[in-house]
Amino acid sequence: MQNESVIRRRDLLALIGTIAGSSAMYHAMTSLGFASESAYKGPLKLAGDVKGASVLILGAGLAGMTAALELRKAGYKVQILEFNSRSGGRNWSIRGGDSFTELGGFKQTCQFEQGLYLNPGPWRIPYHHRALLDYCRRLNVTLEPFIQLNHNAYLHATRAFGGKPQRFRSIKADFQGGVAELLAKISQQGRLDEFVTKEDQEILLQALRDWGALDRDYKYNANLGSAEFRGYARDPGGGLMGDPLPSDPIPLQELLRSRMWRYLQSFARYDFQMTMFQPIGGMDMIGKAFAREVGDLIRYNSKVTQIQQNGSGVTVSYVDTASPSAVQQATADWCICTIPLPILSQLPVDVARR
Repeated sequence: MQNESVIRRRDLLALIGTIAGSSAMYHAMTSLGFASESAYKGPLKLAGDVKGASVLILGAGLAGMTAALELRKAGYKVQILEFNSRSGGRNWSIRGGDSFTELGGFKQTCQFEQGLYLNPGPWRIPYHHRALLDYCRRLNVTLEPFIQLNHNAYLHATRAFGGKPQRFRSIKADFQGGVAELLAKISQQGRLDEFVTKEDQEILLQALRDWGALDRDYKYNANLGSAEFRGYARDPGGGLMGDPLPSDPIPLQELLRSRMWRYLQSFARYDFQMTMFQPIGGMDMIGKAFAREVGDLIRYNSKVTQIQQNGSGVTVSYVDTASPSAVQQATADWCICTIPLPILSQLPVDVARR
């Protein structure tokens, strides 16, 4: 019997993250029970006798600045070293005039019109990120809802309907109507007698009529009932032309061949938030709000070169990116490191055993 290699869950999650990105890995972790809704219940209450203890935080992203905010409030002496010339980390927005140099050295300059921006990091805030939503409230970050599911939005496929976009509501209503009509025919023909009682068949037919917007003969066609779901050829109004006109449904056979029905389930998935939140003006409004609170603690353009820890505390060596030849040091009793692991793995870290 051959020994089969068993992939560990940690390796599986790392593989998913490498191939499909951090968002897919997060959803996979949620499905496996390793990432769940936030248990956050309100502002942190840090207790204990601080006695002038100091904390050095590496990285002025949201994690680092949150730690700085809470620790200083609790009485600790806090300082932050940040590699970039800005705070926020991945919580970042790019606007017209901003320049960015990619890892390969290629420099790009954004030429958006005023008021437009791109969030290259996180885009939205789901409802269950309770801690972040609470910090937005406490730091006066104005949020607006972002609606994922818009029935009046268009679905488009080059090979479907001659390339003509179709409204989401029309595809959804026509697909439901066509399927409901088929099920109603099967029920009327008695083919469900072995599985459903006569009474339940009547209830089912009524449910199918309502769900699929069928007429009295259980047919899905152009009428004012179906128009209430898929839309009108002429909307109800006033005046001489006030009478509404129903629109013509897409035949089920044509709809099936278009394969547009595949897009209907995306918005119905449990992990696909229908309504989320976003800061007005860009996601970096969150980082800027934190920086207003702890910006005086941040030393920007500070590239960490070495981390040393022993029984008396932590010493971090760093250089100013503008003059990297001069090595400086920062010391503290404790250190919180938020440096991304791929970068941290390349730094010399000396941790004493005692």
